[in-house]
Amino acid sequence: MHGLKVLDCTLRDGGYYNDWSFGRGTVDVYLHAMEQARIDVIEIGFRSFPRGRFLGPYAFSTDSLLDRLPLPETCRVAVMVDAKELVGHPGGAECAVDALFRPADGSRVSLVRVATLFTEAEPCCPALSRLKSLGYQVAINLMQAGGRDSGELTRTAEMIASWGIVDVLYFADSFGNMDPASTASTVAALRRGWSGPIGFHAHDNMGQAQTNTLAAIDAGASWVDGTVLGMGRGAGNARMEHLLLALAQRGLGSYRAEALFHVVLEDFSRLQKRHGWGNHLFYYLSATLGIHPTYVQTMLADERYANDEVLAGLMNLGGADGGAYCPSRLEDAMRPRAASFSGNWSARDWAGGRTVLIVGPGPSVAEHLDELVDFIDREGPGVIVLNAKTLLPPDRVSAYATCNPVRMAVEGGMYAALGRPVIMPVAALSSSARDTLASVPLLDYGLTVEAGRFHPEDRGCVVPHHLVAAYALAFANAAGAGRVLLAGFDGFTPSEYRHKVMLEVFELYGRTPGLAPLRAVTPTSYPISQSSVYALELEKGPSWER
Repeated sequence: MHGLKVLDCTLRDGGYYNDWSFGRGTVDVYLHAMEQARIDVIEIGFRSFPRGRFLGPYAFSTDSLLDRLPLPETCRVAVMVDAKELVGHPGGAECAVDALFRPADGSRVSLVRVATLFTEAEPCCPALSRLKSLGYQVAINLMQAGGRDSGELTRTAEMIASWGIVDVLYFADSFGNMDPASTASTVAALRRGWSGPIGFHAHDNMGQAQTNTLAAIDAGASWVDGTVLGMGRGAGNARMEHLLLALAQRGLGSYRAEALFHVVLEDFSRLQKRHGWGNHLFYYLSATLGIHPTYVQTMLADERYANDEVLAGLMNLGGADGGAYCPSRLEDAMRPRAASFSGNWSARDWAGGRTVLIVGPGPSVAEHLDELVDFIDREGPGVIVLNAKTLLPPDRVSAYATCNPVRMAVEGGMYAALGRPVIMPVAALSSSARDTLASVPLLDYGLTVEAGRFHPEDRGCVVPHHLVAAYALAFANAAGAGRVLLAGFDGFTPSEYRHKVMLEVFELYGRTPGLAPLRAVTPTSYPISQSSVYALELEKGPSWER
């Protein structure tokens, strides 16, 4: 095996979370820690052209920037280039290289990694050749290696070997969905067509980044990557501090993991609290479905999307070409697949003039649960709970309401266990979800989403958003509620998208004639009529007139 080389790419891969804007103080501490840890190569960032929006210095990693940094003399410096920027340049790939790079003898950079898809590797040859002629060591980073046929891997390696240019052949588990066996077999397939050093870049979407990295070393890879605290796109990368400890246990190299502990516990722990990278169910699911992790990262950072909406988006992307990130494809995936689901059950007289209590997910329900249960036992209202999760005992619930197709499928088993009726647009259910709900009484109340409208009808409603709260409010009115009480509608911060959506729903409700009086009985930040669950026994008749 070639001598092991460890490359740290924190400022490059971690930059996906902060637009490559690392503070100079953090960078100085990081660089010193890299030197003390005896890291072989620091990939300082991308080398790229302007992208039409503000990005921080490590998106460009210019030579003038590097000249100002306290770069360790004991560590080599690398940058990464996206092959698309080179081969797609109007003047050609060689012209693009000349625009981005000076000769290596006048630069602190000694290694350039060119990242490309397998299917786009061949056009990279002129760019790699030009980089080589400028004096750089050259690595090619083959992305999305997971699931590749061994024949394709070997043929690609043979092609790259035939150029006589590349110094290190890297492959990347871009979706984080490889396991130790597939990692080892990928190394073996590449080795059949390539005799030089093989490198591996892991992602941690399924929690196997370090295990896979060690498996790659065992299979013959001699270059491996990591980042401080795993900071990197999606769920992140192999954690460098853990990787160095594992290498020490194996007697590989003279790396010093303890030199990283301070920067892990201080600077990068603060960054992680701010940006939230790391293992998450959604990243695991994206890896399973073969979806690019940037979709998850983008959705989690977007305040418009609640967890069930992210889940729905992933399910939609799983049935499309989710392997390459595309903003317009994300917008399509987050749009409900159907704007209208007809219903065949009439809500007329379900409430019969009674009070209807709608229970939301807010924490105020737990705080005032005993009084809510006492009110239900005393007054006998119709009780509608939004979705399946609530502390309210099922025997106090008249019906659960749900309208998100993915959530309906995911929570189907919960409704079956609760054994209570469920208000839902049945037409939105998949066949498998219908099987799960076969024993559940389903009140098939239809749903149509139309901007700017709130209109309850006997067999369905028109609401402005695909939102279960709006759906339940419409149902309560179609069912003939005498008044509607809200519990657990605590609200969000005023700047949050979900708060703004509910404000729109309440505004439409307030100016729609003939609807039941509406009042919150637990604390709420929404500008609606309010009372207290503790005062309901005192509030009769006229106090409810609008």
